[in-house]
Amino acid sequence: MTSSKERPSELYPSYVEKLPSLAGRTIAITGASRGLGYVTAITCAKKGAEVIMLSRQSETAEKALAAVQEASAIASAPSPIFVECDLLDFASVSKAAATVKSVASNGLDVLCCNAGIMLQEDLASKDGYDITISTNVLSHFLLTMKLMPELDKAAKNKGEARIVNMSSGSGFGEPGFNSAYFTKRGGNLGGPRASYDRYHQSKLANLCFTSALDDRLRAKGSNIKAMACTPGVCGTDMFVHASTVMRGTPSRRDQVPSTEDGSLSQLKCIADPAVESGDLWGPKMGMGGLPTKVDLSPPTV
Repeated sequence: MTSSKERPSELYPSYVEKLPSLAGRTIAITGASRGLGYVTAITCAKKGAEVIMLSRQSETAEKALAAVQEASAIASAPSPIFVECDLLDFASVSKAAATVKSVASNGLDVLCCNAGIMLQEDLASKDGYDITISTNVLSHFLLTMKLMPELDKAAKNKGEARIVNMSSGSGFGEPGFNSAYFTKRGGNLGGPRASYDRYHQSKLANLCFTSALDDRLRAKGSNIKAMACTPGVCGTDMFVHASTVMRGTPSRRDQVPSTEDGSLSQLKCIADPAVESGDLWGPKMGMGGLPTKVDLSPPTV
């Protein structure tokens, strides 16, 4: 059996202490009910931000919201807002974006596209796309497009806004980008044997999207920054799931860095004033440690 207990965080406490205050900022985070998204949400709340948590409705989401509410109260930050969002349903994503628009009256400072799944079945989303591609890429693309006016409002009022895309070391290398994975062929994209291929394509697409978006934002002179991050191997539910699929048995969480330590690159992209548009940050060699800058452009396409 796997250990449900994570390794104690080694880097997170001192790293977060040094991050600047996020007071006055509104930050929307997908997949905020668990794992890296939850750590990111509660950390932003502790740093003073107004946090918008986009997740599917669940008992886990309710518990996460309660914890972030408590952290916000202690930090004298605005109470977090929960927005139901199912990344397997474009209509749900569009509805979530409309809700974010209505509550982010002063603009959206950061859109953190954190949510993701890995090594999943070959199934179709409600819109006919592969569930990994829909969750990791297409719904975040749609959310970004819908919320661009709110990001632009924050950028004009406060000097900048940020789009942070969660990728993975799995996005690098061959095979290159294959557009077939991004068509309405969900349920017909290689079956169980191709689960990693679908994940690789999704994480490669995150890098391609970030690079292309950075080019377009720079070309129009926008103050919106687009950046990407990778967490490295860390003790999330995804790590346990992936090890179970690949090895037939779940790995122990305490054999890898904690989820908190895996969140550092994402937190850096959200909060560090020195991060530039087009940057990619992640732990060196993907095996834990402080965030380091990685060459993003051009990703393999």
